[in-house]
Amino acid sequence: MFVALAALAGCHRATPAGNEAQPAANLADTRRIPAPDTGVGSAALPAPELEGVATASGRWRFQVSADGDQAIFGTPGQAADFSLRCDAGKRQMIFSRAAAGQTGKTLQIIAADGAATFPAKADGHGRIVASDFVVDTFLTQVLAEAEGRIGVRIGTGPTLAMPSDPVIGQTIKRCAAPRG
Repeated sequence: MFVALAALAGCHRATPAGNEAQPAANLADTRRIPAPDTGVGSAALPAPELEGVATASGRWRFQVSADGDQAIFGTPGQAADFSLRCDAGKRQMIFSRAAAGQTGKTLQIIAADGAATFPAKADGHGRIVASDFVVDTFLTQVLAEAEGRIGVRIGTGPTLAMPSDPVIGQTIKRCAAPRG
């Protein structure tokens, strides 16, 4: 019996202690799991939500204010249909869409190269609001560089399709820029 225990003890491998180097993973053995098309977070997805949706009338404008730079879409002289505002203190982009009677706990932003869904809430002034950290790759690489059209949807409601515009990228890049 002593021989059997000694043999088993000889087979035991000690677990590495501390921060010792671990063997590198073989990337050829890993599987790429596609991101789901629902849920919260950003993912590279096709944008079928924009197919057949008319582009809303209005235009984009860039606005600098004490509350943070903003990209605002809508008809001049009327409340904005959609806006992106930089909250520099929190390093976040705040998204705000006119609710027009819609309710939903999510706000989805759609571009040709990806989409992201964010938790949202009513602001008490007829708008649905959501936010994301300005360093999120969806913002810096997908939305800031979007071409063609973008869309915004509250919950499962209709999509507001808007032309993309350089002020979107300008707002995101200025917000993401290091502060001195």
